[in-house]
Amino acid sequence: MATVQLIPGGWGSFTFLVGGDHILRFARNADVAAAHRREAALLPKLAAGVSFRVPEPDFFGSWGEGRTCIGYPLIEGRGLTEADGWRALAGVLRELHSFPVEVARSVLDRAGTVAEWRSGYRTLWADVESLVLPALDADLAGAVAAEFAAVLAGDWDFQPVLVHGDLAPEHVLVDDSGRVVGLIDFEDAAVGDPAIDFAGLLPLLGADRLDQLIADYGRPVDSERLRHYWRLAPVHDLRFGLTSGHRAITAAATEEVRRRLSVADPGRPAVAATGEDR
Repeated sequence: MATVQLIPGGWGSFTFLVGGDHILRFARNADVAAAHRREAALLPKLAAGVSFRVPEPDFFGSWGEGRTCIGYPLIEGRGLTEADGWRALAGVLRELHSFPVEVARSVLDRAGTVAEWRSGYRTLWADVESLVLPALDADLAGAVAAEFAAVLAGDWDFQPVLVHGDLAPEHVLVDDSGRVVGLIDFEDAAVGDPAIDFAGLLPLLGADRLDQLIADYGRPVDSERLRHYWRLAPVHDLRFGLTSGHRAITAAATEEVRRRLSVADPGRPAVAATGEDR
């Protein structure tokens, strides 16, 4: 009998390692099920067009009411650390972002335009304004509103490319020698702004190394939008925590939004940092 191990983390899917060599992901809701369908259409074509590994689905089914299950062979590796060969990501991202845009638009069934990308942030803002801001203290709500106002009013001049959409270090797999071997978790793949695929790497690499990675990448990346994306990323988690009633996610996401926007917590006394606190 095959062993089944729950892989913790991630709120889009319930994820299991089966038999030590196969991944099964069960969508938690209809939105994630739709993302699974897009992955199932995109990933076989992407796998054939890039030199690095991506999940290659060999099973797709349904469970529950309108939810899906997607399966594929495990890609061996561990998440990227700052000690690994992170500069190789420049070539990986050039390959990903060079995938034929019209193919991506077709299989993802999206317009994949700058206007659509920007419209997605307008829609997110409407949800944040009605749902998230009332749950925050006045200072933090004001900072979130100001950040959205800045990003929506900014320059949206970019060439749309296929993006991973959620490229955190844990989604970059490396081998035992620290060599980048693959990317995983393409639920948020879209045709959009290449800057989004650098934003999640900022905490790991820091500003200087991220600038080096972008220089190695060799294509235009808007650093201002990149930092807007990074500051707003936990707002997505906060929205999910509030809509799902998941208090632990809500609390953690609120604190992360507060940290990224540098807004003091009114419930905690302000103290001067000591050498140990820094």
